[in-house]
Amino acid sequence: MARPPLELETWGRIRRMTVKGKPTARAYYRDSDGVTRSMDRQGKTPAEAERNLVRALKQRLAPASDDLTADTTVSDLATRWLESRTRLAEGSVRIYQNAITKHITPGLGSVRLQECSVPRLDRFLVALARSSGPGTAKTTHVVLSGMFTLAARHGAVRANPMSDVPAPERAKRTARAAAPDRSAVQGILDRFEQWDAGSEPRDESDRRPRRARASDLADTANMFVGSGMRTGEVFALRWDALDLVAQRVIVRGTIAQDRDGKMFVQEVTKSDAGYRELELPAETVDMLMRRRVSSFSQFVFPSSVGTFRHPNNYRTTWRDALKGTAWEGVTPRSFRKTVATVVRDELGIEAARDQLGHEETKTTERSYADEIHRGPAAASVLSKLLTRKP
Repeated sequence: MARPPLELETWGRIRRMTVKGKPTARAYYRDSDGVTRSMDRQGKTPAEAERNLVRALKQRLAPASDDLTADTTVSDLATRWLESRTRLAEGSVRIYQNAITKHITPGLGSVRLQECSVPRLDRFLVALARSSGPGTAKTTHVVLSGMFTLAARHGAVRANPMSDVPAPERAKRTARAAAPDRSAVQGILDRFEQWDAGSEPRDESDRRPRRARASDLADTANMFVGSGMRTGEVFALRWDALDLVAQRVIVRGTIAQDRDGKMFVQEVTKSDAGYRELELPAETVDMLMRRRVSSFSQFVFPSSVGTFRHPNNYRTTWRDALKGTAWEGVTPRSFRKTVATVVRDELGIEAARDQLGHEETKTTERSYADEIHRGPAAASVLSKLLTRKP
C-alpha cells in the first residue's frame, strides 16, 4: 500500500546525518505545486543544522506577505477587500469605509478569520441592528459578505460564513407620503418663481427690501419634473451633455462625496443603469434654451461663482422657500417620485425604471412609484349578496 502524500505545503520527519564531515539535517516537503522535494541544511552542530532547516522550510512554504490566511484579522481583511473594490463609485466607497471604521473594526477588528463563526457574526449584526438600526446593520452585512467572499477565494476560510447569516430585516414600512400631484407641482413651481424673483408673500411686519435671488429653484425644479434626474445628476450636468435641438440629455455623472467628506463631480453615474439618455419635454427645453443664452459656466445650474452647486446648500434653500406653505416637507426626491408614478401609470414600470436610472424595477416600486394594491373587479359578484329576492 502506497504511503499517503504529505499535506500541501508541509514537511515530514527531519533526519539528522553527516554529509562530508558536517552535521546536516534533511527533510522532505510537499511544495505549493504538489511536488515532493527534499531540502538539506548544515550547521556547526546537529541541533543548529535542524534549526537552519526548519527556518528555511518555513521561509519556503510561508504564504506571500499579502496572502490572506486563517490567522488574518478581520481588520486586515477589511483593508484588503476595500482596496480590491477598484470599480466602486466614490460615494459607495465612503459608505463602506464608514461601516468598516465605525462598526466592523471596533466590533470584530482583532478577531481572526478562523474564529469568525456563523453564530459570532450573527450575534454581532443582531447587536448592531439594536444599537444603530436595521439600515446600518444591513449595509454592514453587505460589507461583511463581500469581505468573506474575498477570504474564501484566497482559501483563508473554507466557505463564506456570511452565506448562513441572515440579513437584518428593516422595520415594516409605514405609509409613504403621497407624491405631489399635478396641482401641487404647479403650485410649488409658482412658489419657486416668486421666491427667485423675491416677490413671495410675506408677513406685513417683514420690511426687508425685495430683491431677486440667485436660487434657481424654479428652473431646477423644472428639470427635476422634466427628467426625473437625481439632485446630484442635475448639478453635475454640463452643457455638452445636452442636445437641445433633439430635446435630449445624457446623464453621465453626479455630485458625490469622497472619503474625506469633500464634494466633487464624479464622472460616472451612481450605477451602470444611471448612465442614460432621456427625452425632455418642450417646457424644459425652453427653460434650458433661455439659460444657455445667459450661461457663464460649463455647468447648466452652477453656483454664483460658476462652480458646481452643492446639493446640501440647495436643499436648505428649497426648505426655506416652502416653509410655512401647504407643500412644506416636499423634497426634490418627492418630484422624482412623482415622475416615477406618472411614467409608470402611462408607460409601465419598466419605463419608470429606465427613466430614473434604476438597475431593477423593484427599486422603482419600493422607493418611488406609489403602490396601490387593487382588488379584483368583484363588485358584480358581491352585489349578489346584497340583492334581495322578491
